[in-house]
Amino acid sequence: MRDLAGTGPVLPDVRAALFDIDGTLTSGGRPWAELVGSPDVSRMRKAWLWLTGMPHYGLSKIGAADPAAFRDRWVRLMAGLMTGWRAEDVQTMCERIIERSLAPALRPDVVERLKAHKAQGHTVVLVSTMFETIGQTLARQLGADRGLGSVVSMQDGRCVGEIAGETCSGARKLSFAQAYLSVAQPGVTLEQCAAYADSASDIPFLNGVGYPTAVYPDERMRATAQTSGWPIIGG
Repeated sequence: MRDLAGTGPVLPDVRAALFDIDGTLTSGGRPWAELVGSPDVSRMRKAWLWLTGMPHYGLSKIGAADPAAFRDRWVRLMAGLMTGWRAEDVQTMCERIIERSLAPALRPDVVERLKAHKAQGHTVVLVSTMFETIGQTLARQLGADRGLGSVVSMQDGRCVGEIAGETCSGARKLSFAQAYLSVAQPGVTLEQCAAYADSASDIPFLNGVGYPTAVYPDERMRATAQTSGWPIIGG
């Protein structure tokens, strides 16, 4: 077995590595601040966000609401803020979120783990509840093979203000990853995947792969990792 970036071995039958973004590849923070604070978002939409989204956020923080359900709702609210935007404006916002919020918060040790997987020939996929455009753009910057995420619905070149289909959150990250791998790497199973995530909402995600690792975990993720015997990086 070969050590990856000094943080633990990967068994020979690992074929792909799946990485959450917010809180895992990055140290968290406020990745949506650029969008929420954008002058291109109307005051009415901002008011609606604070009235309907923030109470749910507060409940999720104290454990009174399912964190995966909150993330699902939040990314839908974020898509709603961009209703009517041109596709190029959505792309620009996603690039700004990466440049100003995500890239400065990248965790060097976790990025090194990603690059070590890539060096061993593993397929590397970012899997995030955030917009697919964010995941795919960051994936290109980090040298990953693909970025998966919640798809913003477009019609006639403009944002509809909705997520197309299901969000890429919680256990659904597994189906998004499996769908991609079935085309890009036929025959690779989730049992042959390593996965990295930080929060309680991603416990089902890590439960569904052969080689889970908790990264800078929150309290519930840490407890699950310790009980399940998963490796823990940081925190």
